[in-house]
Amino acid sequence: MKNTYYNGWILFLVLCFVNALLAFSFNYLFVSDILYYQTYGEQLALSRIDKMLELSKKWEWLGYVFIPIILFIRVVFTSLCLYIGIFFVQIDLKFSKLFKIALLAEFVYVLSGITKLVVFIFFKELSTLNDLQFIPFSLLNIFDKNAIDPLFVHPLGMLNIFNLVYFLVLAWLLKDLINEEKEKPTQNFGGALKLVVTSYGSGLLLWVVLGMFLTLNLS
Repeated sequence: MKNTYYNGWILFLVLCFVNALLAFSFNYLFVSDILYYQTYGEQLALSRIDKMLELSKKWEWLGYVFIPIILFIRVVFTSLCLYIGIFFVQIDLKFSKLFKIALLAEFVYVLSGITKLVVFIFFKELSTLNDLQFIPFSLLNIFDKNAIDPLFVHPLGMLNIFNLVYFLVLAWLLKDLINEEKEKPTQNFGGALKLVVTSYGSGLLLWVVLGMFLTLNLS
């Protein structure tokens, strides 16, 4: 038990460090004063943009503080969804072990961040801050973003190759974990994937619906 917690928190710290490094890379390489003027130059007065830049630089450190908080919430959300799912199929697994495999699966999103960084360095030019919302290999990239109803921007962005890989990796890790806990391994990949889709997939769907509801009511 102690070893599981220990390894879990080591993974968590590694993920925090890598995500912070990626965030720093994006800020250092791409976020500039010129990008702010290109984004808001036709909408706001120069004095307002100058004030935005001043506040952005003053509170830039806050973005790094939120990295471990957001990561923790995301991993706990995944772990909780899986825990509820295995409870209903009567599989006995400790939450700490589900937390650990959720952490391992997070490296898929690290790969997504690295891919995004490579795309911006070599293939894609930024003209506004909105371009930073680009999601590699997403269904959203097929459409003209300006022509899409804001209600569907987030759901379409969620439909990307990395989310699919995340489901597959999570299922693979869950299969190994379930078989590890049994004297005779019986869990196959297909069964584990079904469990991930019905548990984490349902939770993710509710999250997307909530996001759409908030977008509809706040826009």
